[in-house]
Amino acid sequence: MILQALTAYYDRLLAEGAKGAIQPFGFQQAEIRWIVELHPDGRYRTLIATGDGKRGAPFVVPFRVSRTSDQIVPNALWDNPEYVFGIPRDGAKAKQAAKVPVRHAAFLERLRALAETVGDDDGLDAVRAFLEAGDFSDLTANPRWAEVTAANANVSFKLAGEARLVCERPAVREAIAALAEAEGESDTEVRCLVTGHREFLARLHPAIYGMGTAQSMGVRLVSFKEDAFTSHGWTQGLNAPVGRHTADAYVKALEQLLRRDNHTHHHVEGEVTFVFWAAETTPLEADIPMVFWPPAVQTEADGSAVRAALTSARRGGRPPAFDDPTPYYVLALAPNAARLAVRLWHEGTVGDLLERFAQHFEDLTVDGFDGPSETPGLRRLLAAASKDNDIDNLRPKRLRPALAAEMMTAILKGTPYPATLLARVVERCRAEQGKRDPRSGERRQSVTRVRAALIKASLNRRTRLSDMPAKEITVSLDPENTNPGYLLGRLFAVLEDVQYQSVRARGSDASINATIRDRYFSAVMTAPRSVVRDLMKLRDAHLKKLRHSKPGFVRKREKEFDSILDKIPANDGFPATLTLEDQGRYILGYHHQRAALWPAKDALPEDALSDPHDDTEETEA
Repeated sequence: MILQALTAYYDRLLAEGAKGAIQPFGFQQAEIRWIVELHPDGRYRTLIATGDGKRGAPFVVPFRVSRTSDQIVPNALWDNPEYVFGIPRDGAKAKQAAKVPVRHAAFLERLRALAETVGDDDGLDAVRAFLEAGDFSDLTANPRWAEVTAANANVSFKLAGEARLVCERPAVREAIAALAEAEGESDTEVRCLVTGHREFLARLHPAIYGMGTAQSMGVRLVSFKEDAFTSHGWTQGLNAPVGRHTADAYVKALEQLLRRDNHTHHHVEGEVTFVFWAAETTPLEADIPMVFWPPAVQTEADGSAVRAALTSARRGGRPPAFDDPTPYYVLALAPNAARLAVRLWHEGTVGDLLERFAQHFEDLTVDGFDGPSETPGLRRLLAAASKDNDIDNLRPKRLRPALAAEMMTAILKGTPYPATLLARVVERCRAEQGKRDPRSGERRQSVTRVRAALIKASLNRRTRLSDMPAKEITVSLDPENTNPGYLLGRLFAVLEDVQYQSVRARGSDASINATIRDRYFSAVMTAPRSVVRDLMKLRDAHLKKLRHSKPGFVRKREKEFDSILDKIPANDGFPATLTLEDQGRYILGYHHQRAALWPAKDALPEDALSDPHDDTEETEA
């Protein structure tokens, strides 16, 4: 299905007249960093740099050949300086430098074969005369020649007074197209598994360029390099016959989606590249990926159209986009040696995706964090599982792209979020509690809004999609929840509040070196039974100090304590340990209770308790 969807996208681009981006069989767009301009008689005229100074400009050239570092196969009328001029790149080792003359000879041989097919052509004759003369002294004297050999970037040719490259001249293009049809690697005719048409077999599928670290050499999506990938005595492409034209089409479609300037169709997260496209033109095609990866550069699509549709649906409407039947695809790829590994493949409709997105953001909604309206990007969610909420601190290095792929899969398919994500978020809440911000020196609150949202969403999806006998966690405080972890979290939030009021009652200059949150928050998560007894003693001491100055506050908190403790079984008491899931419920109970203690706040404070309460005394009955 992946190849079929990509081939259909190629056909769509051709039908839409995507000039330059998609070329017919035998041609492609490629970056040409340097152009050698020649006089009609083959004499050197000048060296031209293209692009923005770092990257070359795109030109239509003969299709890039597939080769490994050990193979010597030249491109037609364009290649790197080693092939074109026979001059080694800077710093080339002796073994590699020894291959350069052979590469140059192969480039010349291909040029002569093309010239025989074309016949008379001024541009081709000029290139042939220049290269066969072998005098590159004027070229190497150019002040920018050092840049050419340093980067070993692509070089091509043009005639003085012409804007097009020599390979773009009509007679040359016609000859290259004919050679591409005739020079197939196989003359075996097969029924293509992708299109069902009779075609000549693609023995080797073209390499794909633009995949991050694999960009320079290119990697294949389909290959049968090892014996373990073959069967029934077949070799290479015969194991899954695909036509040459079809292989050419899907590779060009994928490379178009991976183009560096195509910000709305792909996103790179570590070693994984996510690719998004629709089968047909639809208003939300470019906006969908922007919801999860806001654009780093200014683009027309910014995800606002999807957010508006989600907001409208939450208010009870049914935007037309939710019924959009246009097929939509999401593909995640990662380079694996010389092949591409498929980390994610999803096919659905635009409407289906919006339904999944709505559920995802609804699951994230928790006190202080409105998922559907905030629509946090995937990178922000992954940062919550990282040290200091910095995604660059997510270790080991490969965890980041793996979590991104698993999280995206869960969102698109409506499945539980990765277990690793829940474990990491709970771990960060426990490990960072009480630490000070290195910049401000203030104590940080490890239970941030996003972390609480992720824990809630992870636990609720596990409950909803399994046979676990558990209750889904509500958006706000749930007074009827009897889970021990949740009750412990509520209890701790009230204990912390009592301590805060006790310290505050001493006067405006009163301070405390370490709160119970700093000392006991993590301990309650790991060994609640052994810690709660000490906390209750502290509670009694603080309430005793407050009975005279704030009797109304004391009565309120005692009622709160009773409502929590009454739900603990008298015989069992608090558990000795908490499972990972109950540790998550402990964090959410703490977050919910903390939010309930400040009902007037527009947003739950992320920092230490800092807002004064309403100290109005209760009227005696």
